[in-house]
Amino acid sequence: MLLTINDRVSHKVATSREYTDEGFLRVPGRVARTGIQEYLARELDLPGDPNRIIRVYRPPGEVFNDASLSTFDGAVITIDHPSGLVTSKNYKKVAVGVVRGIGRQDGDYVQCDLIIQDADAIAAINSGKCELSSGYTAVYDDAPGVTPDGEPYHYIQRDIKINHVAAVYNARAGTQARVFDKNPTGGNTMPVLITTDSGRS
Repeated sequence: MLLTINDRVSHKVATSREYTDEGFLRVPGRVARTGIQEYLARELDLPGDPNRIIRVYRPPGEVFNDASLSTFDGAVITIDHPSGLVTSKNYKKVAVGVVRGIGRQDGDYVQCDLIIQDADAIAAINSGKCELSSGYTAVYDDAPGVTPDGEPYHYIQRDIKINHVAAVYNARAGTQARVFDKNPTGGNTMPVLITTDSGRS
């Protein structure tokens, strides 16, 4: 049987973003990192000046712990962080997608596979809200010290359990915590039109 195959695009655009037949965006991204991250005292419910900076150390042994990485699987994706954790009570209001599979180490970062299912959220990500920030619970060990790189810290973060991953403009983990590319393909990676010798397409 003779097949005529016509590509609808002249070349494949270098991108990590793919679209399913339903229009969902499927893309990997860096969602967390090791090292020092800064918090406001009020974010950690600490007494004293609520706006003072608290330096928290996220050791590789905690960030890349198998138990912690496993909590990424099935985590809800949101646009910006909700006011608290994602639960069954606010899920419908905040969920725009889901993390598929466990987190995996990518240098100093955690990498995950994301599926964004909400059209408005996909548009926001494609318009530049493409940095990623994990929402989680953790134990904050009051044990001031210095990292192996010589950076001082106030607390050590332990027992990290992921609740959600938010698409934001400015991730606490830095600009490298983001979906893996800037320019979307605008459709399926390489859609084709197939015509048989009988004329069926």
